[in-house]
Amino acid sequence: MDVLLLVAGGVVVLLASVLGGVTGFGFALVCTPLLLLAGFPLADVVVVNLTISGLARIVVAARLRAWVNRRRALWLVLGCVPGLLLGLLLRDSVDDAVLKVGAGTVAVGVAAHLLVRSPPPRAEDAGPPPRLQSGTAGLLGGFLGVTTSLNGPPPVILLSRQRAEPREFVADLAVYFIFCNGIAIALIGLSGGLEADRLGPLLAWWLPGALLGNAVGTALGSRLPVELFRRLTLVLVLVTGLATVVTSLAGR
Repeated sequence: MDVLLLVAGGVVVLLASVLGGVTGFGFALVCTPLLLLAGFPLADVVVVNLTISGLARIVVAARLRAWVNRRRALWLVLGCVPGLLLGLLLRDSVDDAVLKVGAGTVAVGVAAHLLVRSPPPRAEDAGPPPRLQSGTAGLLGGFLGVTTSLNGPPPVILLSRQRAEPREFVADLAVYFIFCNGIAIALIGLSGGLEADRLGPLLAWWLPGALLGNAVGTALGSRLPVELFRRLTLVLVLVTGLATVVTSLAGR
């Protein structure tokens, strides 16, 4: 593999990890379009993103375990399983260019939604999160996760609409990413989609920087204005998502 490409990918992963640590959800939204633009195959991007994101969230889940909404997290995880299975069945029958356009479109749509509609203040008398909504968000996330690694948007929108408290928001997403990503990797491995000779070097080079970036981002998130970083992240997602769609449609 080209060393410059490997280094460029490492820089992308590091920066995406910092932003993901700040917001709790931005890693794949930033990393997927940029790695695709750099020329990495979609299948490799999916596995690398799922692996790094899942591992990075373990520390976050442990630190914020007291803030996990167990009912919502459980239904998000349960819902992701049928979505993962459906995505695994369909991903080999859909052209990579279509999936890339879909990934870029999802990124742009979610970023625009979150930029235009900031989550309202949390209601003091908010009831328990509905199981159907949580399960549906998990299902959609599972499908997007195993096909494009963008399993965050549906749960993010759910948590925003349900006015989750910031620490609860990050904690629930961390639990969801750990289990959803882990199950996705296991299913991809069982289907023969893991190629250690290609993926091993990528993870060996990128994982240390990703974990460092996630730690830095998590620390920054507790000290600096999160809303500023959140908006910068979403603007970057809009730009990279649009670029992914345009280059895919142009036949790059």
